[in-house]
Amino acid sequence: MTDKRRKGLFGTLFADPWRKAAAVLLATGLWWFVNSRIEGVTTRKLALVTVGADVGPSLAVDRLAIALPTDRVVGQRFLDGEREVDSVMVVIRGPRFLIDDLQERPIDLQITRFLTLDWSTRASVEFTSSDLRLDQLVMKDLHFELQPSRIRLVVENIVSRPFPLSLDAVELIEGSFEGRLRRETAEFTQEAPVVLGKAFGIDQLGKLAGKRFRATMSSGNDRQVTGQIEIVGGADLGVRFETPPLLTMQLKPVTRTFDLEIPVVVDDQALPPDLRGQWLPETRSRPVRIRAGGDLRSRLVGLSENIDKTQLPDWVAENLRLHVHIQRPAPGAILGPELDLRARLLLLGPLHATVDRNECLLDEPVVVKLRRQS
Repeated sequence: MTDKRRKGLFGTLFADPWRKAAAVLLATGLWWFVNSRIEGVTTRKLALVTVGADVGPSLAVDRLAIALPTDRVVGQRFLDGEREVDSVMVVIRGPRFLIDDLQERPIDLQITRFLTLDWSTRASVEFTSSDLRLDQLVMKDLHFELQPSRIRLVVENIVSRPFPLSLDAVELIEGSFEGRLRRETAEFTQEAPVVLGKAFGIDQLGKLAGKRFRATMSSGNDRQVTGQIEIVGGADLGVRFETPPLLTMQLKPVTRTFDLEIPVVVDDQALPPDLRGQWLPETRSRPVRIRAGGDLRSRLVGLSENIDKTQLPDWVAENLRLHVHIQRPAPGAILGPELDLRARLLLLGPLHATVDRNECLLDEPVVVKLRRQS
């Protein structure tokens, strides 16, 4: 190719660039316009489901969701005439590029107009494609046709009934807190929570003997644990709590046992003055085993492992006592020369106010023998 011909070719390609660019843009716009006028169609099978008022999008399932006020009614079944159905076919027509876009994601259609109905006398509702909620931007240029075209949803009214709570009616799942629950401290956030459900389910729940409820003790700290209460078999009965109650219980501390020699003290102040000071323990101290938790456990571990073996008995002599209380005898009764009395463990000084009573206990009952001095 000669230089003259080459220059002529390039001149032709790059001559009048603005007009050529405008032609390309016009052709592209015309293609999009024509393509948007080409109608596409697709048919999808949608599962029929009922949901609550706070219905959210389905991320993986094609469905037609009917929103109901679940505090008043519950969906029973979908009917095409007299035939029960659990799905519906939907034919979707519209611009081909929108139809193509639908192929890549689930179709989630919703009907929400039944949320505001008066359900006091209704047993069912009917819906067609005209009831579909199509306020999403991608749905506005599409046409939907349901097959069958009209579907009836049968519902059942919700009834309510309070159920008193007690530990006798609650199965406890202790989990990692096994053996540490202090049942006498049980507290419920609701003494008689309201249960909602079908009339038959509520009636069956009322007839159940034994433990109708279950509490899984799961969250807490070193001193207490909380669990949410559920209805045993609630899903099968179609019943649920209006507001799920909670159960809170205090925990027995994590303890360790220690063998200690503890001084014995006799409290005879309930006796007449002339009898005081006459009954004394066989020994001034007793070897016993105690269970200690919390900070007290840590302190005793440190003292037990200290190289100076005098520190532990010195600390015990300063802070712990086996207390033996002699009660006043009944009128006409005479105290014998020997008394076998049960002792209890006392904490002295600052420990009395700072250590939880459940963190310092005798591991087993201790009986002290007292003898009357002649």
